[in-house]
Amino acid sequence: MTSSSNRILYLVSLNHATNDGSVYLLSSLFPIVLALFNISVFQVGIIVALGYLVNILFQPVVGHYSEGREPGRLLAIGISVITVSVISFVFATGFLSLLASVILLRLGSSFFHPVGISAISKSYGGPRLQKSMGFQSAFGNVGVLLVFLTSAPLYLATGWRATFIAFAIWTLADVVLTLTFLRGRHSAGSDDPQTSSISKPRTRRTIPLFFVLAAFISGGTYAVILNFANIFLGTRAHLDVSQANLIVSAFIVFASLGAIATGGSTRFVPTNVLLAISYLVAACSVVSATYPLTYTELSRYLDSMGQQSGRSFGVLSSGQTIGASILGLASGYVSQFLGLEVSFASVAILALVGSVSAAFWIKRRGPKSLIADIG
Repeated sequence: MTSSSNRILYLVSLNHATNDGSVYLLSSLFPIVLALFNISVFQVGIIVALGYLVNILFQPVVGHYSEGREPGRLLAIGISVITVSVISFVFATGFLSLLASVILLRLGSSFFHPVGISAISKSYGGPRLQKSMGFQSAFGNVGVLLVFLTSAPLYLATGWRATFIAFAIWTLADVVLTLTFLRGRHSAGSDDPQTSSISKPRTRRTIPLFFVLAAFISGGTYAVILNFANIFLGTRAHLDVSQANLIVSAFIVFASLGAIATGGSTRFVPTNVLLAISYLVAACSVVSATYPLTYTELSRYLDSMGQQSGRSFGVLSSGQTIGASILGLASGYVSQFLGLEVSFASVAILALVGSVSAAFWIKRRGPKSLIADIG
């Protein structure tokens, strides 16, 4: 790996931590939000769903615009918008103002996945691509972990406004670092001859339906867990928000280890086989490994077809957010009228569907693709 590729990887990973941590900052405080702003679980579902809807609309646009442009500047723009949105939460007074801040937050977060993931895809190839995807995915979980571990204690110690100001300082520092170290740099080309697409013809074929379905299920499952688990633990297990978030944090740690582990696993097991296994395990509540595996499998597919990655990663990210939006709204509604238990049971069933879909994808790709993945 070149030093330029490493720099891109580290800065993209930092951006992933900041992006995902900021996105789930309000989620980590949802048990407090329910009481502080007197809103219902269904209104929480509306906030979650409309926030993801913004990503659905803007991620493909960013993915299209990002092709051939400087990733550092685009990432900095996204984090800058996130900084403004985090500050805006300081002035929230109720459901509508919270919703407005979430919409602005999601506008900023629409930059990371199509820009950052595409930058890594262009900078690495072969086994290095798998490791890099797992590395940056784990950093996204680290950002969420830090938020779930610190937000509630910080709120209890300092209050609502100071909590969001503290996290705004974090996002602002990320903007400075990104502009300092990535300004003027473009994504490096992959240095692995096995995945080089220079000599392959460019086509305009769309990505297979499997990737959209996989993204829908993994995105929706992860969103339900991170947005509703602490509410469930508070109402059913009677835990305070700090205790509930500690349990959610344990899940995030386990998920992060799974994401890192996928980085070296494909040396022995093909990516698409691991993906099928990950969705099966997701039915038992672990889903993070599906993120890097899905992106890596798509990257290899695109490379084999000679397609550009920015637009396709924007579509895949939108698939994740469509799942998160629909399942987020559905979970809010079902939780309000049928109970949170029904929501989580439905998510487990969808994860099983994901495992079956991945198995069909393996069959469609055939034995040659398995040999190529291991090699």
